[in-house]
Formats: sequence, C-alpha cells, structure tokens
Amino acid sequence: MDFLLIFCLSWSFLFPLCESQLQTSQSQVLLQLKKHLEYPKQLEIWYDRKTEFCSLSPSANLNISCEFNSVTELKIMGDKPATQVSGFSGFPIPNKTLSETFSMDSFVTTLSRLSSLKVLSLVSLGIWGPLPDKIQRLSSLEYLDLSSNFLFGSIPPKISTLSKLQTFVLDDNVFNDTVPSWLNSLQNLTFLSMIYPVRW
Repeated sequence: MDFLLIFCLSWSFLFPLCESQLQTSQSQVLLQLKKHLEYPKQLEIWYDRKTEFCSLSPSANLNISCEFNSVTELKIMGDKPATQVSGFSGFPIPNKTLSETFSMDSFVTTLSRLSSLKVLSLVSLGIWGPLPDKIQRLSSLEYLDLSSNFLFGSIPPKISTLSKLQTFVLDDNVFNDTVPSWLNSLQNLTFLSMIYPVRW
C-alpha cells in the first residue's frame, strides 16, 4: 500500500490517473459555465478553482465524473422547466429563461473546451437560442440530453459528425418539426427522442 502511494506521488506528473483534481483549465471552464448559466443554485457548491469538482457527491440535480483529470460526464438539472411555459416566441422570458445577455453560441464555445465529455445532460436550465454548429466539437459525446429548454430553429447538421453518439434527447424544445434525414448517418445512435410541444 505504501509503495503504491509513493508510486502515485512520484509519477503523478506522468500518470494523472493517480490524481483526483481537475486540470486548472477544466476547473476554469466549469466556473465559466456557472457564469453563463447565471449562477443557478444547483451550482452554488462550485466555489472557485480550488473546488474538488471530481470528488463532489452526486445528487439528483448535479453530477460530475472525471477521468485523467478531465470532465467526462456533466449532468445539471435546473428549475426552469420549459413544459410550464406557453407563448415562447424566440425571446427571453423573465424568470423562465436565462436573460437576454445569454449567448448560446458563447455557451457552446465554452462547453467545447471540455473535449473529453462523453455524457452531457443540461435539463430545465432556461437555455434559449439556436443550437450552433460548433456542438460538433464535443466529438466524444455518447449521451446528449438538452430537453426542457428553449432551443429553436433547425437541428444543426454538424451533429451528424458525432459518430459516438448513442442517446440524443431534445424533448420540450421548439425546434422545427421535421426530423432531419441525416440522423440516419449516426450509426451508433440507439435512442432518439424529439417531442416538441406547441408554444409558438
């Protein structure tokens, strides 16, 4: 046991698996995401860069998993369910969506810096706007759930490049009704759900 501990301490710079702390850059990304999401109460335990994100106990509202000092799973359940809102017309709704300063493009740009993400679930967070092409940068994704938000427009064809994607959930958004034919190119996709209520 002592030998294993010494091994990890001596070689941690070569074998990051021995460490439980995230890379500083990954911690910064999580804190930036907290800012993008306008400091929801679910993320109050993300204090600063010294937070041991990978050691946080999972809950129904928040879960983070890590491998090799990088985030591989991020699940956040918010308290802004889109199913309880009517009359959404593509603009922010006070206390229901994130504010008018929220940028879906900037948010996904920040997310894409978590390049090892396999599981991403962002549900009922009041996220609004078109889903940008740059979602394709999350090339390791196997599970993507963006349900119960206010995403609208077309589903970007670039998602077809996410070759590892197995589960894709977009329920309770306001995307165009048509199911893109290019979804057939996702050979590993085993579960797809795109149930949209009428809010326009």
